Amino acid sequence: MNEALCGNNDTGMFVTIFLGVLDLTSGCLSYTNAGHNPPLMVTGNEASKLTCDSSIPAGVMPGWQFTVQHHQMNKGDSVFLYTDGLNEAEDNNHRQFGLERMLQVARLTINKPQPLIEAMASSVHLYMGDTEQGDDLTMLAIQYTHSLSSN
Repeated sequence: MNEALCGNNDTGMFVTIFLGVLDLTSGCLSYTNAGHNPPLMVTGNEASKLTCDSSIPAGVMPGWQFTVQHHQMNKGDSVFLYTDGLNEAEDNNHRQFGLERMLQVARLTINKPQPLIEAMASSVHLYMGDTEQGDDLTMLAIQYTHSLSSN
């Protein structure tokens, strides 16, 4: 994808990408990040940023080697992905919603995808008030529900 985006790119366009593959049997999340915001990992009432190697967006440099990382998810763990329209949403004083508020909302919300997205959307819209935003707000949450057998 990086090579395709780099070719004939006279305007310097790029795209941030988080690509993850979750093995539904083992719970192993294999992922790579091309300049996108790191997702949040939510376990019970704990939330933190998923560790992501520093990288550049796709389309910036031909030949760039993106790294693949792994994270072991356990039953009930959720991963919350979002565009920068969430953390960079501003109030009427141009203060951003920010990662710390996101983490706080995730910690105070039941660890299920739908309630997590609804709470995050409600919180950020309340924070923004009537302030017009210049970016999209996209969120995705998935929860690993498989229980590994002890065979």
